[in-house]
Amino acid sequence: MTRVAGAYQRTGRRPKLWALREDRSGSGTVTEAECTTCLDGSGAADDGRGPAVWCLAHAQETGHTGFRRIRTDFFRASCEGTGASVADGAGASVNGG
Repeated sequence: MTRVAGAYQRTGRRPKLWALREDRSGSGTVTEAECTTCLDGSGAADDGRGPAVWCLAHAQETGHTGFRRIRTDFFRASCEGTGASVADGAGASVNGG
């Protein structure tokens, strides 16, 4: 049998199933804002209120009116048997060899 990269080998064992799931062990979604004129930033916050207040203060101080809101959330990859059950239907999954 010729080996082909990525081909499924019939070895009698199941391929590993990987899944991506939200990481709930940390702070949750982190929000920050950045001025699109001078690239000054608000710093990260666990809520959107702090960055929004920073944008308004920065606009009043500098006259800059364009801002970028950056929201970061976290997720983890887990392999079958190393995290939450893949059978629960949450997250994206992919087979690997």
